[in-house]
Amino acid sequence: MSQQVAQGTAFGANYEIFARTGTVDSSDTRAETEVTGSVSGGGGVGGYSAPVSGSVQSKTTRFQNIYLTEDDGTEHNIELVNFLVPCKEGHKLTMLGITSGNDGAYFRAYNHNTREHRNHPKGVISTLFPTKIFMIAIGLFSLWFLFNALTDSQSGVGEALFMSFIAIVLVGLVFAAIGWVFAYIRSINVRSNATLKSFVNGLGSN
Repeated sequence: MSQQVAQGTAFGANYEIFARTGTVDSSDTRAETEVTGSVSGGGGVGGYSAPVSGSVQSKTTRFQNIYLTEDDGTEHNIELVNFLVPCKEGHKLTMLGITSGNDGAYFRAYNHNTREHRNHPKGVISTLFPTKIFMIAIGLFSLWFLFNALTDSQSGVGEALFMSFIAIVLVGLVFAAIGWVFAYIRSINVRSNATLKSFVNGLGSN
């Protein structure tokens, strides 16, 4: 059973922080790499080789599953993304998570056997991202821009739709950046919660 650690409001977002402590039954990790891009050239005839051009990017995502059993026998499968917690079978682990509305994520871990803390601020930031505001803003802008593009007598329907798509993508990127900055500011407020700090300090003294 999870323990409520703290709760509060961070710039309009209500949140609750909970702790889940138990014994590790097992843990497994895996990594998935996504490669994008293209390379051309390199071929040729008569001893001539065309220059190679292009670029390739790779992105690796790391996953960890921790199977945890609490003292009352409740079992949990904790799934983490790009947040690796060093542990092995038999270790006592405390996981801290945050919930806000329908969103939630683990953002901190403490291994009682090794006395190691692991922090994952992105868990707080992603949970506190203003998704509803972001979607409403994008929706309103999309309708406004599309209406103006379609009523422009100098633009055809196809051109209006194309220009609207480009504008929506660009503005969406700007809104997303603003949203992440706002979520980061919210996360600072959460991580400075006095009750949370006291709980974490208490973990380290065990």
